Amino acid sequence: MLVGRRVALRRPNGQHDGTLQLFRHNHEIRAIRNEPNFAITINPPLPRPDRPVHPFSRHPFQQHTKPHDPPVHSRITWQNGVGWATVGVNGGAVFASASCLLKELLQCHRIEAAGPFTDSPMVVVDRRVRGGHLDRIMTRSPHTPVNGCSDMLTWEAANGLCVQLHVLTTAADPFIAWISFGIFPGNSQDVHLFIATTEAPAAGVPHDAPFAQRFPRTAAKVRRVLGPIAAIVLDGQAP
Repeated sequence: MLVGRRVALRRPNGQHDGTLQLFRHNHEIRAIRNEPNFAITINPPLPRPDRPVHPFSRHPFQQHTKPHDPPVHSRITWQNGVGWATVGVNGGAVFASASCLLKELLQCHRIEAAGPFTDSPMVVVDRRVRGGHLDRIMTRSPHTPVNGCSDMLTWEAANGLCVQLHVLTTAADPFIAWISFGIFPGNSQDVHLFIATTEAPAAGVPHDAPFAQRFPRTAAKVRRVLGPIAAIVLDGQAP
C-alpha cells in the first residue's frame, strides 16, 4: 500500500530515477521501492550495540526524539551505474528522524545523479577552540539548524561516523550549499568540516585559487554561520 505523497526524482536531462515514496507492507514501512531490502526500521535501538559510548556523551537522537517523527535506520543508497540499491545488513545509517531520512535520500540523488557540486578542502578543527563555538554547534538538538541555515540533516553511519549537515541556502538562492560536520569514532574532540556548493565559480578567478575566492557567495554564508571559526575553515588561519 502506498503511503502519503510521491516525489519524482529526475536528472537535469529529464531522465527518471524512480520516485521518493513510502509503502506499507504488513508491519513494514518501505521507501523508494516496495521491496524487502528497502524497509526502514523505526525507533532502532540506541545507542547502537557496537557503539556503547557515543561521541556526543548522550545520544542526541534519544535526548531529542520527536514522538511523531522518530529516529529510523535505513540501508538505502545510490550507486553510480546502478541507481537505488541497498547496502549489507550490517550497513546503513541511523537518522535523527524519518523526515531526515527522506531529506537525505533527496540530497543523495541530487549529489550523485544530478550534480555537479564542488567541495572545499576538508579542515579538522578542535571543537573547543575560539570559545567552544563549534562544540555548541555539535551538541545542540539534531533537529535545529545553526542560525543562518535553513535546514539540517543528522545521521550516524554503521562505522560510527556521526554527521551533521547544515543547509546554507533556501529556495530563493540560485545555488545550493551546505556545511558538513563529521566526528569519527575514537576522537570526539576533532570535527571534520567541508563545504559543498553548486555556485558557479567567480569569473576571472584562477581554478587553483582558495575556495572562498572562487565561491564568494557561498563563503559569505559560511562566515555568518561559523562566526569565530570561519577564518580557520576558509582562510587557513591557525586556531
